[in-house]
Amino acid sequence: MVTINVKEMVGANAISMNSGQKIKSEINKLWEKEDTISVNFEGIDVFASPFFNASIGALLKDKTIEQLQGKLKFINISDHGRRLLNLVIQNAIKFYSDSSDNTKNGLDQAHKDM
Repeated sequence: MVTINVKEMVGANAISMNSGQKIKSEINKLWEKEDTISVNFEGIDVFASPFFNASIGALLKDKTIEQLQGKLKFINISDHGRRLLNLVIQNAIKFYSDSSDNTKNGLDQAHKDM
């Protein structure tokens, strides 16, 4: 088992997509090497969905929820952080399981509008 210390990697706030991408990158690096990856949120007081979307939700594009549950352990996360994480996971499951073109078309349009 290996532990990712979120505070050491991104600071005291788990807010931005950029910070989330750092955590996702580290998880992906360790995925095949480790049986269990512990994600430690000790010292993190502020959470936002963009962080969880980029770090954990994005993993569900290529992995199942069962794979995530079997591999990742979230420790020292506040009740608020856990609720937000669970919401992001539920939304990511729906998003990536949408087999219609609605999601793709919506994303394409969003990119055009930027």
